[in-house]
Amino acid sequence: MIAHVQRPPTFRLVPRAPTTQEAAIVMGSGGDPFAEYEQARDLCARAGRTVTIFAGNDMIEKFPHDIDHAVTLHPDKLQLWLPRRRSAGFNVPPKVWAHREYAGAVTDWTRDWAGSTGLFGIKVARELGFVHIIGCGIPMTKEANHFLRKEPWGHANGFIRGWTGHLEELRPYVRSYSGWTLEQLGAPTEQWLREDIVDQHSNLPQIGLRA
Repeated sequence: MIAHVQRPPTFRLVPRAPTTQEAAIVMGSGGDPFAEYEQARDLCARAGRTVTIFAGNDMIEKFPHDIDHAVTLHPDKLQLWLPRRRSAGFNVPPKVWAHREYAGAVTDWTRDWAGSTGLFGIKVARELGFVHIIGCGIPMTKEANHFLRKEPWGHANGFIRGWTGHLEELRPYVRSYSGWTLEQLGAPTEQWLREDIVDQHSNLPQIGLRA
């Protein structure tokens, strides 16, 4: 009698998907992310860019508009965030990203750059081909309190080390509204959003999804 062995889920690499008319907004949890989102949304509308939303961690539960991509480095918390989002009447994100699989909740994965979930969301957007990415609520400073817990983020400086090795490859494509990331990457402008940016860093990404 032949024994049937249960195989683990397999993954395959997926190609980059050009999104030349879209801008990505990556929602973090620091400072005043909702006010920054309103600025980003209005700016994209003036520049004629449609918007794709990447929401990280607590934003998966709390962001009141449609989310296209949920992103997290804490996949165990998806079993709380996703049902609560559904119960609030918000959309269920069609894509859920993490750095590893978790209990069927994660649809896609990619390697982590060790710069917190904000950088992870930006990395996902880059690997999907976005060349206009706006960070909202990603100041990367201790002083910018968490939008829910209202307390300083003591681990900010440690996570900055994850950003520093990738700043040069991010600068053409990423902007931010506040904190250390604003200082390093600059603020988004209508002129920048209207530019046709050529992707100079289009190596095959470390991306996977269920086969």
